[in-house]
Amino acid sequence: MDPVRNNKGFTVLEAAIAMVILMIIGLGIASLFTYAIGANSRADDRELAMAIAQTRMEWLRTIPFTTQTRSVAFSYPNGGLQATSPNGVTETVTSAGRRYIVTTLIEDLSFVPAGVHDEGAPTVKSIKVSVTPSVATTAFETVTLNTQRSTQVTGVY
Repeated sequence: MDPVRNNKGFTVLEAAIAMVILMIIGLGIASLFTYAIGANSRADDRELAMAIAQTRMEWLRTIPFTTQTRSVAFSYPNGGLQATSPNGVTETVTSAGRRYIVTTLIEDLSFVPAGVHDEGAPTVKSIKVSVTPSVATTAFETVTLNTQRSTQVTGVY
């Protein structure tokens, strides 16, 4: 028996191949961690965007829809429910050190009919609040809340 042939163990080539395989697996795991960090950051941005949108919408819903407020221009935090331009009102808000773009769109949907007191005045409004993180890369990161407000106007329409 040849003593050299009875030695059991890994050759340098086998060890190199094993190292390459482990390196490929390690790089795959590292890229997964990078993706997870980005996904967590986007989730944080979306959570804060939802909080901003909810705060803004709750403020809009606390404004009484009356003859006094329906013609007061929208301006957070002390404006009214007057219809905005077709593109809405855009503002930049900072929350938890992150910047967000808040777009508020108020549209008149229904009006007091002709021949009635206050004719042409809005009776139903659509309110839409959209909040987008300033670092958003996709449309999926935008949070949008919609509601409708109506005033109490008697009559048949």
